[in-house]
Amino acid sequence: MYKACQFIIKLVLVWSVSNLAYAEKEELLSSQIKTLKKGIFEVVTLKLEDRTIYKEEFPQDLIPFHIRNDKHHSLGTAFLIGDNTLVSAAHVFNIGQYSLFSGNYAIRDGKGNLFKITKVEKYSNYRDLIQFSVEGNTSKYHKFTFAKAYEEGDVVYAAGNALGEGVIFRKGSLTSFTYEPINGKWKNIRYSAAASPGNSGGPLLNLAGEVVGIVTKKSTNENLNYALPIEEFINFTTKKAEFYIPQMSEVESLQRLRYAWTYSADLPQDIIKLREQAEKSFYQRFINARQEFTDKYGQELFPKHHNVDKYLRNQSNEEMLAIIDINGNGEWALYNPENESQITITKNQSLFYATNKKMLGSSQFILEKPEGKKLVDFIQDKKGILDAFFSSVQWNRKISGTPVYIESYGDPIYEEQHQDKYGRVWQMAAWNDQYSDRSIMIYCLPIPKGIACDMLEIPVSWLAVQKKAYVDNLHRIMLSYSAKLSDWKEFIHLPNQLLPTYLRDSRFNISEQGVDFNLAGVSASMKNIKLTQDSNLYVAVEVNPDKTDELVIGTIDFSPNMNEDGRFYITRYYDLNEDASDNYKDFWKKFTLLESPYNFELLNEGKLNSKYLNLSANFKDKQLVKAAPKGVNYLLGCQLQSEVKEAEFHQSCDAFIEGIK
Repeated sequence: MYKACQFIIKLVLVWSVSNLAYAEKEELLSSQIKTLKKGIFEVVTLKLEDRTIYKEEFPQDLIPFHIRNDKHHSLGTAFLIGDNTLVSAAHVFNIGQYSLFSGNYAIRDGKGNLFKITKVEKYSNYRDLIQFSVEGNTSKYHKFTFAKAYEEGDVVYAAGNALGEGVIFRKGSLTSFTYEPINGKWKNIRYSAAASPGNSGGPLLNLAGEVVGIVTKKSTNENLNYALPIEEFINFTTKKAEFYIPQMSEVESLQRLRYAWTYSADLPQDIIKLREQAEKSFYQRFINARQEFTDKYGQELFPKHHNVDKYLRNQSNEEMLAIIDINGNGEWALYNPENESQITITKNQSLFYATNKKMLGSSQFILEKPEGKKLVDFIQDKKGILDAFFSSVQWNRKISGTPVYIESYGDPIYEEQHQDKYGRVWQMAAWNDQYSDRSIMIYCLPIPKGIACDMLEIPVSWLAVQKKAYVDNLHRIMLSYSAKLSDWKEFIHLPNQLLPTYLRDSRFNISEQGVDFNLAGVSASMKNIKLTQDSNLYVAVEVNPDKTDELVIGTIDFSPNMNEDGRFYITRYYDLNEDASDNYKDFWKKFTLLESPYNFELLNEGKLNSKYLNLSANFKDKQLVKAAPKGVNYLLGCQLQSEVKEAEFHQSCDAFIEGIK
């Protein structure tokens, strides 16, 4: 019995020892990890001074201690493979796309020692790999060797600076190999060890501490993450930096051109110089792609599309910036803003705010100039415009889920004016947000009561591209005007460099006797019509169907009293021929044959008395009628409150007609 017990004990000991040995083979030893850590570094870049002005003191306490007290941003991980030579993932550096943080690259060890990154020796954004050198002495640090073989089922460790809180090792297994998704030129490693932001560029290790792969991507829907096999890194021996983005596109009006960006540069090379060269190539590819796009699809775009004439002769208008585009049925239309709201800033100043999915920017707004400020000064004060917008909409960034309200980004990093094909002078300005590496850009048109803007928030790297995209699309962005007569008078007298060319020879005078004006070929001298400084004038602007590189006035509409219904207007209409709907055909027939209600008869329409006539048929001697192209007629309308005496109504309407020249 005693011998049997001894035998059993021996078996247990043998089993325990063998399993302990097996367990040791399945884990990296503590001594190994301590050694390996000495060869893994954090990729960092120097923080910039945050020049944003907040409405309240910035809540530093909401930011984790180690982040708010760090002078550097943590970008990812790198590991040492030779004296002063390291490896990481290309996307950690994102060379080729501009960043505010791109001028101070360094690596940092676990004790905070920094080594400036100097030259790039290998680079492929397609393979997501980079090899680079640093200044300083790295001889005391661990240098990694490469695994010669690895297979499914191997135990692996993902090592890296997860979440910027220091290097950690997380265990998993090499689960499978999967083709790289673009061209299938190699198979990436999939592994089950956890990965977090900051792990990118770190080594995927086997139990011997050898590098199996470079950590590149985290899975979005399961705990299967990706690494570039170290064999692919070894085999990439080219002396050229490789830039390749295959899935890019130029899109407009249902047309799409797919293209790729490819670029190479000599190596080794200073990292900043390489970035500058790649950025220039990247931007130039967009310019070339736009030219390729217009060469291929020019006849399918606005205003050359075969079906565009139907829209041009029946245009709609909007006081907020809106854009002309085509729908899936091949019909062109003006896509208007949605969810428009008014925010009262002061008694005499409001912000009108909306969104339009078709516009390039995420927000469209009209900002009225403040009382007592000259329009010319208001238009040129880009800082004041953006500050007022931020304050009105309570613009904020979230810090740990708490909104922190932004008051100002200060003066723009640059401003410029751009005159589009119609002669409108766009006011452009941009700001950088040093905190988020993003830019704010506005494109604005002066209007009689202030300014109308489209605003875009984008990564800094895309600012130059979006600036070019705006210029390419300005001819599709439309805007009409509505303001008090006193505002119109100031607007018309703006310096020429702020006014659209078609309004530069205009005149606008208001007196007790009446209103005298000439706006883009529509002129009048109206007396005894009871218009005041506070009366409103709406002017609808349209693309000229007969000359699509110029704008014409489609409607001029006076509202004598904004507190009452009532208006005097003249509107341009076209003979649509076979493009006309049944309703439009009925209107055009009655209108051109001077049938009711277009025969200038007095109509009682509830709260309003109205009169309508075809100016082109009844007053052929008018200058406006003589200058009208074939197929164009003008509808003149008068509407006043029904309480107004009939004689007074007729007198005002006659004064309006007689005043039109």
